[in-house]
Amino acid sequence: MICNKNTVIVSTAPEIGISRRDKQEWQYEGIPIEFPRRSGEPDTTDVTVTSPSIQSTSVSTTLNLSNRRIYNSDGIATIEEFPFMAALLVNNQLWCGGAILSQNRVLTAAHCLQLPFETRFFREYIQMLTVRVGSNNATSGGEVLRVNKINFHPKYKPETLEYNFALLELHRNISLGYKDSKVKQIKFAYDRIIPFNSKVLFLGWGSVMARGGSGGKVLLQKLKLPIYDWELCQEIYGKELVTRNNFCAGRRHAAKNICNHDGGGPAIMYGFLVGILAFSSKVCDAVDQPAVFSTVGVVALWLEQHGIIGVS
Repeated sequence: MICNKNTVIVSTAPEIGISRRDKQEWQYEGIPIEFPRRSGEPDTTDVTVTSPSIQSTSVSTTLNLSNRRIYNSDGIATIEEFPFMAALLVNNQLWCGGAILSQNRVLTAAHCLQLPFETRFFREYIQMLTVRVGSNNATSGGEVLRVNKINFHPKYKPETLEYNFALLELHRNISLGYKDSKVKQIKFAYDRIIPFNSKVLFLGWGSVMARGGSGGKVLLQKLKLPIYDWELCQEIYGKELVTRNNFCAGRRHAAKNICNHDGGGPAIMYGFLVGILAFSSKVCDAVDQPAVFSTVGVVALWLEQHGIIGVS
């Protein structure tokens, strides 16, 4: 979501736009799944887990999916411009963004896949998770593919969102490489440091309203953002949440920034993938609250282990 200058500011404190709970120790195929929280936050979760296989869960609040999308972007993007863009769907509803890295691999943010009811779905009903490719409309067109496997980065830390990456394995290969194809892969850059005096292009799924529903079509949108000073970004969000594995992007003293994140959305520089959106402020129109990205070059070795080669 991108902030509109007419949006009412609820608070100027840096609030992180990730839906989360505080009780820890979920299990997803043997992997502990913890909910990200800043140190010192109170434990207010109402969650019960009866076994490591997550046979039942109860959650005291509900999630509004429509608050996870871009607003007031630089414009609608076509799939021909960005044929590597993917939409993650849970039960046919838009959930997060992602980038196609190979014939059967899509990269997204790990935190997109760790909410309690999602965890239950993915373990017991993984067919609830699908990926739409080949369309700039997240709700129709293109092709929808099933997900066979979810690979979290082995160093992923949910409490701080470090190494916030997940690689989805699709149930079959996508046809890539045709000249006029609407589905292509993108190469990732090996760069571990993104230069301060540069810009990235962020892609996400747009909403026609600052708050509330999308009103039907959910179209791919684009937003060019300058790289934000890393030390200032760390001062805003804290050293636990902004490390050397992150870069920040956003316009200073301006209303047009990513807000209520479109998790897993890609950041592009010179035609290569450099970042995946980790989190952003959930307060629209707040001053100096940039979006924080996980730098893809940091996990180059892990991607190579899955057969994905980048560009140096």
